[in-house]
Amino acid sequence: MKPSQTALLGLTLLLAPLTHAGESTTPDWRQTASSDEKVKNLTKVMPGASTLMLQMGERYRNMYWAGKLGKWEFAEYQVEEIEEIVKTLIITRPGRAETAQDFLDTGLHSFATAFKKRDWLTFKTAFEQMHVQCITCHARNAHAFITLPKIPAMGNSLVLEVTP
Repeated sequence: MKPSQTALLGLTLLLAPLTHAGESTTPDWRQTASSDEKVKNLTKVMPGASTLMLQMGERYRNMYWAGKLGKWEFAEYQVEEIEEIVKTLIITRPGRAETAQDFLDTGLHSFATAFKKRDWLTFKTAFEQMHVQCITCHARNAHAFITLPKIPAMGNSLVLEVTP
């Protein structure tokens, strides 16, 4: 065998396992599973409260700094997103639905006035009321140890990308 043939054979043997690397021998449950199995799998991958609360924390911080900097549309957008996160929590974690609904009913209502007035002090009061409701919700869900800063660190907040 010539050296070039030996090299080609070696390369072929080396790469052979890679030709099937993208193929899975595990059947795709999304196509093969029964409806019950699909629901069971989808329920398993729904975001938990902790995942949703990470998103909430980003919105909390962005909303505060947007209000502080007078970026009212961005602050209002964050409130809308917080509302959607809590609604998602109600669906994905029914055991927390009651406290999540209480938060929706009491934690966000004061922002409408703040956005209408475009006034920092009114916004700050609404933010403080929401903060109390966050802490109350945590306590009611046996997570009182999770506290939030009344003035969140700016960090890598998206509000920095909003131009005047």
